[in-house]
Amino acid sequence: MLELFDKTFDDTVSKTKGLILIDCYSEDCPPCQALEPILDKLKMEFSGRVTFFKLNVLKNPDMMGRFSLFSVPTLLFIYQGKPIAEIIGAFPEKTIHLKMQSLLEGIPEFQVD
Repeated sequence: MLELFDKTFDDTVSKTKGLILIDCYSEDCPPCQALEPILDKLKMEFSGRVTFFKLNVLKNPDMMGRFSLFSVPTLLFIYQGKPIAEIIGAFPEKTIHLKMQSLLEGIPEFQVD
C-alpha cells in the first residue's frame, strides 16, 4: 500500500478516482499489525474499485486532528475528497468486506444495472 503524508495528502487524494480506503495506523500497534494481511487480501479482491493507502498517524499529526482520529487502527473511507465512513478498531475481514461492498453500492460509477 502506498503511504500518505501530511504534505502530499490533499494532492494525492484529489487525483485518486473512486473509493479510497486509508489505513490509519501506528507502528507499535498490535491490532494494526494484525489488520495488515486482511487489508492486503481485500486490496486484491477490490482491485480497480478501491484504492488503498496507509497513514502513520504518529508521523502525520495534522491528519489526526483533521479527521479526529483518536484510536488506531482506523479505516477511513473517502469518496470525492470527503470522508464518508470509518471503521475504528481491528475488525474481521468479513465486517470490512461488507462495509466496502455497501459503500461501493452507493457510488453511481460502481452500480450494476
